[in-house]
Amino acid sequence: MLLNNKYYYKKILIIGFGETGKSIAKFLSAKKCKIFFWDDNNKNNYNKKFKKICPKELELNYYDFIFVSPGVSKKHFLVKKIISKGIHISTDIELFLYSISNLDAKIKLIAITGTNGKSTVAMMIAKVLNTKPLGNYGNLVLDNLNKINKNVVVELSSFQLDYINKIRPSISVITNIKPDHISHHGNFKNYKNTKFNITKDQKKNDYLILNYDDLNLRRKYNNKKSEKLKIIWVSNKNTLKKGISLKNKKLVDNYFDYKSHEFKENIFLKLEHNRLNFCIAFAALKASNMNANTIFKKILNFKGLPHRIEFIGKVNKTSFYNDSKATNVAATCSALESFDKVILIAGGSKKGENYKPLTKFTNRIFAVFLFGETAKDIGKVFGSASRKYFCKDMTEAVRFSFKASEFSKNNYPVLLSPASASYGLYKNFKKRGEHFKNIFKKLREDAA
Repeated sequence: MLLNNKYYYKKILIIGFGETGKSIAKFLSAKKCKIFFWDDNNKNNYNKKFKKICPKELELNYYDFIFVSPGVSKKHFLVKKIISKGIHISTDIELFLYSISNLDAKIKLIAITGTNGKSTVAMMIAKVLNTKPLGNYGNLVLDNLNKINKNVVVELSSFQLDYINKIRPSISVITNIKPDHISHHGNFKNYKNTKFNITKDQKKNDYLILNYDDLNLRRKYNNKKSEKLKIIWVSNKNTLKKGISLKNKKLVDNYFDYKSHEFKENIFLKLEHNRLNFCIAFAALKASNMNANTIFKKILNFKGLPHRIEFIGKVNKTSFYNDSKATNVAATCSALESFDKVILIAGGSKKGENYKPLTKFTNRIFAVFLFGETAKDIGKVFGSASRKYFCKDMTEAVRFSFKASEFSKNNYPVLLSPASASYGLYKNFKKRGEHFKNIFKKLREDAA
C-alpha cells in the first residue's frame, strides 16, 4: 500500500504502548518512521527497535506526530503537557481514516458508539455486509487495513472519540447514552460530549441513527431541524411516524419503504434490548441501500455475542445467563428488563457510578448476591427489605444463587450482570464471563 509522504520517514511519539500503541508502531515502522514511546507500565516487554523516552528530557517539538492510545486520560501528565503546547494529538483511528481515503474514496464508513449495545449492533451490521467490525470491538483498525471492503464498520468507545479530531461517517449510530466511565472523563457532561463527537463532522446526505427511547439523545437531537444530515429515529417502545419501530413482532419502517415487516421471533429477539439493537441495525443497513428481505434473512440467524445476556445452560431446572459485559449500571438495568423475576449476581471494581437506578427493578429481583469492591455500594441501594447477600468471590456467589433458585421453588433464572468493571478481580469482562461459565460447568457436574 502506498501512501503519500505525510507519514513516511517521520519521528513518531506514542503515549500508551498497549495493543493499540504497538499496532501504531508496527504500522508506521513499516513506513520507515522512527518510533519513540511512553507507557506507565514498566513491566511490559517492548520491541528493542522502539525507544522508550525519558519524560524529564522530553522535547515535544522534536516529533512530527504524537499518537495517544485510547484509555490514556487527558489528565495524564504527558497528555496535559502536549495539550498545553497546542500540539495536535493523533490516534490510530485518524491514521486508519487517512489510509482508507488513499485506498478508495468510495469506501463507506459506518461508525457506531453508545454506552451499551454498540458491539452487538456493529456485529449485526457487519454480518449482513460480509465484513467484520473494527475498532473497540476488538479488531484493531490498522491490523485489518488490508482486509477491508467497500463497507467499513467501526465501533468507537468514548476513549477513542475523546481524541478524534475529525471523522465523517456516511452513517453514524448512537445506541444510547447512560452514565459510564465518569472517573475517566470527569463528569457525565464530558462523557456525553465525547459520544456526540461521532457526528460533528457529518454533512448533507450523511445519516445519523438515534435511539428514540433514550432520554439523553432526545434532549440533544429531538425537535432540532438538521439541514446538514439525515436523522433516523428508532424505537422499541413507540410507533414513530417518521422513523423505524418494532412492535408486536412487526418492524414498522416509516422512513424508507413505509412498510410493516413481520418476522419470526427467535431466542435472541426475545430479549428486550436485542429487539432495539435489531431496529438500529436495520436502519443502518437500509441507509446502506440494503434490501429489507436480505437484511431479515441474514440478521435473523444472528445468535448474539458472548457475555451479553448469554444463555449458557441449566442446572436441574435453573437457567443461567452470562452478562459479564454489563460493566455499568445502565447495562444491568437493560438486562433486568428482559426478566420477570431473576436472581442477580453483581459487583466488581468502581467506576464512579451511582447505583440508585437499580432500585427500579427491586420487584424483579428475588435475591441479589454481591462480591467485589462495589458490593457494599450496590447493597446499600437495595435497603434492608431486599434479599441480599455478600460473598467472598464469584464462586460463592454462583453456588449460593443456585441454592436460592431451588429454595424459591420457582427456579428463578440466575443472571450475572455485575454493573461494575472487572479490573482488580479479572483482566477484563471476557475473563470474568469465562470464569462464570467454568463455575457453572462445575456446578452442573456436581448436580448430575
